[in-house]
Amino acid sequence: MTEVLQDTTNSQDQALQQLALVRQTLVSGGTIGGLRGISQQECEALYQFGHGFYVQARYSEAFQVFALLVTYDHLEPRYLMALAGAAQMLHRYEDALQHYGTAALLLIDDAAPYIHAAECALSLGRRDDAEEGLKLALDVLAMQTNPALQARAETLLEMIVRPGEKQ
Repeated sequence: MTEVLQDTTNSQDQALQQLALVRQTLVSGGTIGGLRGISQQECEALYQFGHGFYVQARYSEAFQVFALLVTYDHLEPRYLMALAGAAQMLHRYEDALQHYGTAALLLIDDAAPYIHAAECALSLGRRDDAEEGLKLALDVLAMQTNPALQARAETLLEMIVRPGEKQ
């Protein structure tokens, strides 16, 4: 009985040490993938694998691969955007909103996360949130030249603004 209790205590101590290491790694700007020895090349191969699923409309498999990638490297916006896109295609709009929001923090000069988040908000019937996201996208787009995204944001905004309201 004493050995079982000792083993349990040792296991708990090891788990706490591992948790402390993970915390320190993340606080210092590291990633779980880095901690586990996962290379950028391996992550890129996984990304291509997930992308292959996505283009084949195998969104559930793509979601799983991209979720693993985000676990390995939560600071890579491509992985967040891919995970959000797969979630959106699976009609997991709340999940997609969360990941688009995180991507927007990392991609401050990119309107795409805001536009896609607005699409998700519209799918959830949250018109005001969609409008706010599209206005943020247009603010970002005002500082760059991207006619395709500009047109997409303006078209979506026109669709949701009530008649007689000002944008």
